[in-house]
Amino acid sequence: MLSLRLTIILTIAALPGACDRGPSTPAASAGAHAAHARGVTPTTAHLQLTVDGSGYHPSSLRSAPNSAVHLSVTRTSDEGCGQQIVFPSLNIRRDLPLNQSVDIEFTMPPTGEVAFTCGMSMMRGSIVAN
Repeated sequence: MLSLRLTIILTIAALPGACDRGPSTPAASAGAHAAHARGVTPTTAHLQLTVDGSGYHPSSLRSAPNSAVHLSVTRTSDEGCGQQIVFPSLNIRRDLPLNQSVDIEFTMPPTGEVAFTCGMSMMRGSIVAN
């Protein structure tokens, strides 16, 4: 009888923690709990963009609304006007050295898109919040 009582008590004591298990790894669990406490879902979009003489590839990308964006841009040709990339709405302008990746980080808006152009506004592209 004592054994049955002890089993019931231990089972009841374990129940509150069982309802809040979440991720299985300690690091993932700590990150998920911290994000949950702040009321946000940790999301980062890792996007890649290539620039050559004919434009941006791809010219349209997608990312979740309000997500952090990590964009890696690589210029692969010396032809055309792709020596710079400009995000007018974000006041971001970056030089693009030939065959070197340039990282740009920003946060997507809740709706719409973030447009980008070359330094002369001849080549265009966008990242759409979806």
